[in-house]
Amino acid sequence: MIRSLSILSAAALLAVGAQAQCLTPATGASVQPGFVKWNSTAGYTSTFVVQDEGLTNPPIALTAFPNFPMAGAIGNLDRMWVNSNGEVYLTDSTLGLTQPANGILYGATDLAEMRGAAAGASARVVALGGDNSASAVAGAVWDIAVDQSVPGEVRITWTDMARLGSTATDRFSFDCTLFASGAVRYTYSASVPAAARFVGISIGNNVGSTSSPSRDLTNLADSGAEGLLYESFTAASWDLAGRQIMLIPNGLGGYFSTITCTPAFHQAYGTGCYAYSAATESFYQEWANTAAASATLNGNAMQLIPNGNGYIAAWLPGAAATMYVAPTGSATLLPTTDDGNQAITPSVPMPSPFGAAAQLNVMHNGVVTLSATANNAGDYTPSPADLAASTGTGFYTWFDFNDAEAGSGRIKTEEVGGVLYITWDGVEGYDSPAVVNPHTFQFQLDLNTGIVTYVWTSINTNSFAGRMMAVAYSDAGTSIAPTSIDLPTALPLITFPDVTLQPLALSASPAPTYTIGNPSVPITYTASNMIDLVPPLGIGLGILLFSVAPFPGGLDMGFLDMPGCNLNILSLDVTIPLPGTAPTASAVLSIPQPLSPGLSFYSQVLCLFTPNSLPNGQNAFGGILSNGLQSYFNTL
Repeated sequence: MIRSLSILSAAALLAVGAQAQCLTPATGASVQPGFVKWNSTAGYTSTFVVQDEGLTNPPIALTAFPNFPMAGAIGNLDRMWVNSNGEVYLTDSTLGLTQPANGILYGATDLAEMRGAAAGASARVVALGGDNSASAVAGAVWDIAVDQSVPGEVRITWTDMARLGSTATDRFSFDCTLFASGAVRYTYSASVPAAARFVGISIGNNVGSTSSPSRDLTNLADSGAEGLLYESFTAASWDLAGRQIMLIPNGLGGYFSTITCTPAFHQAYGTGCYAYSAATESFYQEWANTAAASATLNGNAMQLIPNGNGYIAAWLPGAAATMYVAPTGSATLLPTTDDGNQAITPSVPMPSPFGAAAQLNVMHNGVVTLSATANNAGDYTPSPADLAASTGTGFYTWFDFNDAEAGSGRIKTEEVGGVLYITWDGVEGYDSPAVVNPHTFQFQLDLNTGIVTYVWTSINTNSFAGRMMAVAYSDAGTSIAPTSIDLPTALPLITFPDVTLQPLALSASPAPTYTIGNPSVPITYTASNMIDLVPPLGIGLGILLFSVAPFPGGLDMGFLDMPGCNLNILSLDVTIPLPGTAPTASAVLSIPQPLSPGLSFYSQVLCLFTPNSLPNGQNAFGGILSNGLQSYFNTL
């Protein structure tokens, strides 16, 4: 569904409740007089003082809204018990319970207690699970209050608390607000000490399993379809002092978390796709020996036509018979040498996409370089790494040839009609003189157009063990090592500068602040590492997607032929075109009113490109997704 940004703001406001606020003194009525000594296994009979182990009795009716919605919880949750240790239990008044089912005596301290590890156990909201008591620090006034004066909100505040055993030194406060939407907000004073404790929410009824994981609540944690979201803190990992978090229904039966009550910020979550490198400056096909190569090459040709900053490579089946030009008696014979090379000078420089070459080099193992210096001089074993390390533009019918062998034909050069012909005319492959295996093929370099043609007349099937053959092309300079392809089926193709991509990334700045009654500051949303829609034109085509809720765990979009790309937002509430010049694109937005402090919008970018153009043919859809981005709006 496509909505305006103003509707999006209103939807977000309804989704998370009223205006966020940091911890303030409790304004509701104290529930201390309604507390009783608490023993979860023996009714309300206990020797504990109310400040240590107390529970409201009877349960408190929810008046700010009819009931607290929790998908999967038992009953209509219209009543709550407040525990002095930092928990709230929810129940259906028609069940007639006098105390929570499977309640916790000393505060939630393990996963079993978070789950409500018994069938029928009460739903529970754990603001600060642990064995808490009243602070004995001078000036402390222990109090637990409930405020239902704001429609749609139930706020419970624990004031001047302490950890059991540290009552003389601890003095901290925290609160929990239940919203009519089913969201929960926890706020902690800066004085909450680091300690082992549990924070979270659970529908009870033995939800989840003994392996339900602890999740980082400050990093958009998401429980998926499990109605249990919690974090098990150690003293070292406690990071909520002075902060506020919200646990919000994710629409799947579980919850996700988000940080609030903090200066405005943008925070990335999840990852974009893909991290990969593509060898587009070079290509090659290799065979284990000449016998295997001959079946592909004999009688065929390949042509490279200059095209911008690369070549168009085309396969010409059966063309060797008409395209091969036999050397005449005037052809120049290159000196015989095993694994050697010679520089040659054409009558005019050879044009190429990378500049004209006044000199060329012929390496006797089947390599022509547009430079006086040979590519891979003396190398008789072709490999992708060798191609990647080529220093000059090179054309390869690469094998261990030996024109110095007795009885071998010669390598000949000749210009006819503006074309430079370099011919291996019956040149022997490396072996003992007793093995006869001559090869005839030709490079044709058009000195007017820059077109290069490979023509294979006869690649001998008599192979010497351990000697590979390769046909290849490589741009000048180092490049990414290519993988072997099947030339007759892979061509035509276009070469252009190698593609090295990092995952598509979304960022934004400045922080999303605003003044009440005015739009937010202009925010620049920037997509980086975009794929060129039509290489090499540099066209970036993106769509900026906005949602009122995240999907932090991500949904793999393989079912839409985008494998490895995760959807990181829960809905598509607003879409905005994001054109640009690859690899970046940006849009400047001022989010309009109505806004309320503490709201977050979630965004992600979809970048479109030519389907099936990624390495290995992945991503038939032709789209990649960025990381998710939370934009938390506030007045500072």
